[in-house]
Amino acid sequence: MAARGFTVIELMATLAVAALLLSLAAPSFQRLIATHRSAAAMNQMAGAVNLARSLAVTSGAVVTLCPGRGSECLGRDQWHRGALIFVDHNRNGTLDADERVDRALPPLEPGERIYWRSFRNRTYLQFHARGYTRWQNGNFLYCSPGGDAGLARMAIINPPGRLRSARDRDGDGVVEDAAGRPVVCP
Repeated sequence: MAARGFTVIELMATLAVAALLLSLAAPSFQRLIATHRSAAAMNQMAGAVNLARSLAVTSGAVVTLCPGRGSECLGRDQWHRGALIFVDHNRNGTLDADERVDRALPPLEPGERIYWRSFRNRTYLQFHARGYTRWQNGNFLYCSPGGDAGLARMAIINPPGRLRSARDRDGDGVVEDAAGRPVVCP
């Protein structure tokens, strides 16, 4: 009987070609994963904003979305640590002992950041019972661990509480803010 199979030389050549193709494809896959991660983080934040607005309308009360975890609202630019949504009976933007968390968002991956900038410079976002913000038009900016502007995403909120995603209108690979300027991660 004749032996069938691959020689060691044929096997090594096949493995070398496979390794070469994998090394060429790996950076593209890493970029694809980073792009999907940034989209997922902004979709999570957009979902939280829409949920807070909906809760305000259905409960007939002021609802706050703040950076936080557990039972504590955190300070400015702590959105990467998680977020809390709750009915804010006294409208102070802080989770008090008599208020309960309706929804908590998990923290982001290490190195990822979300920044909130708004009119009136609050660390939180609030909605009235009619679904309007409490005069807090502004934006959420997502920044990737490396600060790559091409991976940055922005969600823009107007005073009536409507949310829209920033777009790359000039085709340079970087989304623009509400004024048409390319976003910059701090």
